[in-house]
Amino acid sequence: MPRYLAQRILASLATLFVVVTLAFFLIRVAPGGPFNLERPLDPAIMGSLRRLYHLDEPLWRQYLRYLAGLAQGDFGPSFAWRDFSVGELLAHAFPISAGLGAAALAFASLVGVAAGIIAALRHRAAADQTIVVASTLGLTIPTFVLAPLLQLVFGLTLHWLPIGGWAEGGVARFILPVATLAAPAAAAIARLTRAAMIEALAAHPIRTLRAYGLPRRIILSHALRAALAPVVSYLGPTAAALMTGSVVVETIFGIPGLGRAFVDGALNRDYTLVMGATVVVASLVILFNIIVDVAYALLDPRVRP
Repeated sequence: MPRYLAQRILASLATLFVVVTLAFFLIRVAPGGPFNLERPLDPAIMGSLRRLYHLDEPLWRQYLRYLAGLAQGDFGPSFAWRDFSVGELLAHAFPISAGLGAAALAFASLVGVAAGIIAALRHRAAADQTIVVASTLGLTIPTFVLAPLLQLVFGLTLHWLPIGGWAEGGVARFILPVATLAAPAAAAIARLTRAAMIEALAAHPIRTLRAYGLPRRIILSHALRAALAPVVSYLGPTAAALMTGSVVVETIFGIPGLGRAFVDGALNRDYTLVMGATVVVASLVILFNIIVDVAYALLDPRVRP
């Protein structure tokens, strides 16, 4: 296992290097620049800005300069928010997105796994059909439709919860964004758990345990362990996606998270902010995939290296 883990980390570092390289050059292919305004700047001012941010240097030298800074944990200055570095902007935005994403992931995992188990144990019964319909709706309704509906019902009609904002509202301000983020993930986890649990309960080892007359809780624990393998595989990219911010959810609810910062950086051609967000997202995707590989190996000894 340690050797396998070391190989995965080395491969992940190579993948991260490729992602950084592609993002660095692709963003500069896009038309426009960080200082191109509707009312053009004076050529002398433009030249000074380009020299200040090293944009007058050859592209290969800018690339090496960025890699050298990144190796030291320096994401560089923001071109749009000139009083802040990219590191400071990410340090403010990322914890917000990570907190919402972690809460949504925990809620989706608990609800999804529980619903999937109930559906599998009540296979073809009314409870099973209800959960299948609900999970299908959760997967098909997009977040840009679900979020306004929740705001309309629980915020504007019932006046139970705040419909947006981040400065006020206490814990209540988390509820609607977390519910919106968690809904599609919970639906997918429920369907995966249901299908895997039905298959596990029909497998020969579980039927053998039944034949020996073992208690139902022991049979269910064995079946659940086998059924969780596809769920764990799904949780890796889902965790990364939830914890790095949703552009739609953060925009609708007025949340200053990482997803919103990425879009603002792209619209303003803020190269360093976009690169910083890309590095954070790519790093989290790689990290969670490694965690999933290790967890999968612990759940199923047959796949251990």
